[in-house]
Amino acid sequence: MKIAKKYEMIVTLTTMVLIMTCVVTFVSVAVNFGFNPGFIAKWMKMWALGFSVAIPVVLVLMPIIKRNVAKIVRE
Repeated sequence: MKIAKKYEMIVTLTTMVLIMTCVVTFVSVAVNFGFNPGFIAKWMKMWALGFSVAIPVVLVLMPIIKRNVAKIVRE
């Protein structure tokens, strides 16, 4: 399946947020609660919360960040 070029940034950012929130919440839950019988349920809950917070933040901030970085990067 191919997607239109105009959706490239959204798909890229969503994929990055999925991976990053997966790793960060896994480590956070493991460190704070250990690998007990409720680990997977707690991790999935925290992953859903983390992703729900991170994706709108990234989608709003990325264009702003990209524009500001472009101002300080040489061609």
